[in-house]
Amino acid sequence: MTTYDEIMQEIKQELTNGDDLSDVRERSYELVDNYVPIYNNHVIEEWKAMPSEYDNRGATEYGYEGDTDIIRLMILDLHLYYGELVSTVLDDLEQELESVE
Repeated sequence: MTTYDEIMQEIKQELTNGDDLSDVRERSYELVDNYVPIYNNHVIEEWKAMPSEYDNRGATEYGYEGDTDIIRLMILDLHLYYGELVSTVLDDLEQELESVE
């Protein structure tokens, strides 16, 4: 499971490579998509490891009304979790950069 610190390091690396924070924020959905696993066994492992407050929230918050197989529901929960985690990292990094200026 990708952690807060790993996401922070990845985003800092992008900033070192010349991107600015607003560019990273605009394409943060790509980061989220990359963190959500594609293989069922990895989906199950990460879903079990994520904080329980995300259990069964993804479909409701995204308004998903499609086929409701359990793996798809887990993926939506993970997407929500990673979306909020990436957003938190970006907010924290923005505050960190502002305090340096």
